[in-house]
Amino acid sequence: MSLTFILDDAAEPARFGITASHWANQRRVPLWSLRPDFSGDYPDSHQHVIAAGYCVTSGLYRSETLVHEISDPARLPSRDAVVVLAARDAQRIAAFAGARLTGLSQGEFLTLLDHQQQPLLQLSSDAFGRWSTTRPAPIAPARQIHLGLVAREADQRAVYPAILAALGDAAGQINSGLTIHFLPPATLSADLAELRPLDAVLLPGGASMAAVAGQIRIAAATFTSGLPTLGLCLGMQSMATAAVQRSAGYQHAMLAEVAPAAALHSFIPFADARHRCGLLPFRANAALPGTTSLMHYNHRYHFNPALLPQLAASGVMVSAATGFIVDAISLPTHPFWHGVQGHPELLSSASTPPTLLLALLRAALSRPE
Repeated sequence: MSLTFILDDAAEPARFGITASHWANQRRVPLWSLRPDFSGDYPDSHQHVIAAGYCVTSGLYRSETLVHEISDPARLPSRDAVVVLAARDAQRIAAFAGARLTGLSQGEFLTLLDHQQQPLLQLSSDAFGRWSTTRPAPIAPARQIHLGLVAREADQRAVYPAILAALGDAAGQINSGLTIHFLPPATLSADLAELRPLDAVLLPGGASMAAVAGQIRIAAATFTSGLPTLGLCLGMQSMATAAVQRSAGYQHAMLAEVAPAAALHSFIPFADARHRCGLLPFRANAALPGTTSLMHYNHRYHFNPALLPQLAASGVMVSAATGFIVDAISLPTHPFWHGVQGHPELLSSASTPPTLLLALLRAALSRPE
């Protein structure tokens, strides 16, 4: 088999590579990506972590055959692969032999066309941004969950789609309706009235440090209110910081990534300047619900070990660790208040949602109506 190039016209990171991923998945063919650039407010455009130990374009999150994403076309294989690239980068592969297919992003549809502009594949999206050739049959859920996702809606739909998709997977598994309430962290109300109609809260990861102050406020509020809360990566860091800030004299503890000049840092850079990135072993104790032995990680900062006494004083315990690295935290006296340094959403599928997200939704369902 020679190379097949898919020229993708998607302007948003969340849509790039979707048709190529489906095409390669169906044929069990290796997928390569020529790394695209995006113009716009897309801080998490390349945040999908792969087992090879680096981040690729976020829209590739459901590829089952992705090998590498590269910037230099000279590194492409000579045969037996599908290669996706931005349509605007077509000249970069002009010297390569192989079929050219076109990926079109048009409204609620993604279409793959052959060289004669005939459709080979058409995908549509559900409310959770999951693309499929067929629309899912409507269900009659036993109960509707109202979940607050502390993020801008545009970031979750147009840039980093994996969390919404994983939440959809989890809700489908337990036959529950799920309404997402997007809570932009920079515009939260003074009294956090946004939390009142919710059954649970999720604090996502992300590359923008502008989210941290709002995440910490919500983590501090749910710490005492009993509202089920889960933090992922940056969200976990915000939760741990909120817990440390409960100790007298530590109210101004802050992530070094947010405030490098702060006197007290809750999360600090690795001394060896490492970027801990990839699919790595995960070992949790019984305090953390769900079961998983692997976790995707993408972080350059870790919890400051000097603040472990303050973390413990708040009642929060370390529920997973790798050496000195805190991988998860839990508040045992709370119905559900947990954070993980990794990204469980990146292992999700419709048939096997992340057990942590399943546990969060079940905790939401256990609240009185």
